[in-house]
Amino acid sequence: MGMNFLLVSTAGLPKILSDFIPDVGLGVLAGALINNNHNVKILDLNQPSLFSDVFTDEISSFLERFSHKVFVERKRPSVLDLLKLKTIDKKLEKSKNIFSEKLQGYLDSHIQKDKIDCIGFKLWAGDGFRWSLEAGRYLKKRYPQLKIIGGGPQVDIFGEEIYKVGEFFDALCYSEGEETIVHLADFVAGKKRLDEIPNIIFRKEDGSVIKTPRKFIEDLNQLPLAVYTPDVYLNINEKLKMLVLDESRGCPNSCYFCIHPVKSGKRRTKSPQRVVDEIKEYKKRYGVKLFKYAGSSTPGSFMMDVAQKIIDEKIDVRYTSFGHLGEFDIDFDILKKSGCESIFFGLESADEKILKEGMNKNIDTVKAKGILKKCKDAGIFTVVSLIYPAPFETEESRKKTMDFIKEVRPDSVLVQFAGIYPETLWFKFPERFNFTIEDKETYPFKIMTYQIKNLFPPTYWEPLPYRINGMPFKKFARETEKFQKDLQKEGIETSISDEAYLLYRFSGFSTLRDFLSANRYYFYSGNREKLEEEIRYINRKSGGI
Repeated sequence: MGMNFLLVSTAGLPKILSDFIPDVGLGVLAGALINNNHNVKILDLNQPSLFSDVFTDEISSFLERFSHKVFVERKRPSVLDLLKLKTIDKKLEKSKNIFSEKLQGYLDSHIQKDKIDCIGFKLWAGDGFRWSLEAGRYLKKRYPQLKIIGGGPQVDIFGEEIYKVGEFFDALCYSEGEETIVHLADFVAGKKRLDEIPNIIFRKEDGSVIKTPRKFIEDLNQLPLAVYTPDVYLNINEKLKMLVLDESRGCPNSCYFCIHPVKSGKRRTKSPQRVVDEIKEYKKRYGVKLFKYAGSSTPGSFMMDVAQKIIDEKIDVRYTSFGHLGEFDIDFDILKKSGCESIFFGLESADEKILKEGMNKNIDTVKAKGILKKCKDAGIFTVVSLIYPAPFETEESRKKTMDFIKEVRPDSVLVQFAGIYPETLWFKFPERFNFTIEDKETYPFKIMTYQIKNLFPPTYWEPLPYRINGMPFKKFARETEKFQKDLQKEGIETSISDEAYLLYRFSGFSTLRDFLSANRYYFYSGNREKLEEEIRYINRKSGGI
C-alpha cells in the first residue's frame, strides 16, 4: 500500500504573469511517486485567486486607484498618495498574517480528507517562506506523526540554516529530488532510515544536523514525465497552458555569483529525441503548444538538434530558452523556424575585467555582439541580463556596458544589482570582489528571512547587509535604478523576460507597452478578475484546453 503525499507551493503574492506557469518540479516529483505506487496531490497556490484571499476591500480599492494613476495614466503619485500607501502597506502585512492562519486550516482539511502521510513544502523566499513555516509548525503540533519535508530554492541556497526557523521539518531535500522523494516515501512507511537517503539534511535527536551525500541523476532520460492532470494537480485549470521542459541540468561554467555549480553539478541533457517526444506527449495530453526550456545553460547545439526535429516532424510549438553567449554561434533562422520566440542571454557586463575577475564569465564581447545581432536579426526576441553595479564597477566600465547595449540594442535588458548568496565565491571571499558583508556569520539567516516590500521600489526596502564597491544598499540600489532609466531614455525596454514576451504574443494586447502597463496595473492592484481573464485568453489563443 502506497503512502499519501501532499506537495505544496506558495511563493507569496504573485508578481509576474509567469508565476502562473505550472510547476514542473512538483509535476515531475508527482510522476516519480505515482510510478512507484504512491498517491500524491499538488497544491500550487501561485494563482490569481490568492489576491482575493489576502486583499481586503480597503486594500484593493486604494491599490486599484493608485496603480491606475501610476501605470495606466502614467502620473507621478502625490505626497499624500505615498503616505496613504505606507498605511495600506501596514494593513496588508496584517492581512497576510490572517491569510497565513487560513492557509493552515486549508491544509489541515486536505490532510484529513486525503489521509496524508507526508506533506512537502517547496520553499521560496519572502512571504511564501514565512507562510510555509507557520503552516508546517501548526501541522506538526496538530499531527505529530505527520512527516514534513522541505525542498526547493531556499533549501538549495541556505541548507541547514532553515532549521533555525523550521525546527519541525523531518528532513530537508537539497539538489535533485526525483529519486530522493521515493526513498523518503520508504522512510515515511518505516522501511528506510534517513541516513540511508541521499540529498537530504536532517536533525538527529541530540540536535546535531546531518547532511547526506549529494547524488545527481546521471541519465535524465530516465526521469518521469511531469503530471498535470486535475486529479493530481488540483488547481491546474487556473494556471497558464505553458509548460516547462526539463531538458538539461547542471552547468559547465563556474560563475562566481551563481549557486548552480554547487547545486546542479556538471551539465547533463536529455536526448533531443526524448525532448521532442515529451513535447508531443504534452501536446496530446494537455493541448499545450507554449514551452520554456528549464536549463540554466541549454547548449546551442542541443537546441539546434531539437529544432531540426521539430521542423522535420512539423510540430506546431512556440518556445523560449536561456542561452550562454559562449555556446550560441548557431543558425538562429532554424531556431526561429522551429518556433523559438525568445532567448535570454546572461551577459552581466561588457567590461572584460569585471567579466573575468569579478564573475569568471568566459565571454568574448566582440563575439557576443555578433551573436546577439544574429539572434535579433532572425526575428527572435533577444533578452540580455546585466548585473549593475558589479564588483570593480567604474565610470569607464559603466560606459563600456552602456555603449555595448546601445550598439547591439537587444529587445529587452534586465538589470539587477549584485546579490550575494551562501556557497558562492562572492560570499566565501567577499573582499576579493569588493564586497563588504556586515556580519558574515549572521548574513545567511538575514538573507533567508528577508522580506521584500513589493509595493515599493528597492530604495524603500530594508537595507541589505552588504556593500558593493563601498556603496551601502540605498546608494547601489539607486545606481541600478539610474542605469535602468538611462537605458529607457535610449528607447530600450528593461522589464520583459523571455517567457513574458512569449505570453505577450498570445495575450491580445496590440503593443508590448500596453501589455506591460496593463499587467503592472493588474498585479499591483491585485486584480484577480483581469488576471484570470488574461489567462483564459492566452490559453484559448495558444490552443490550450
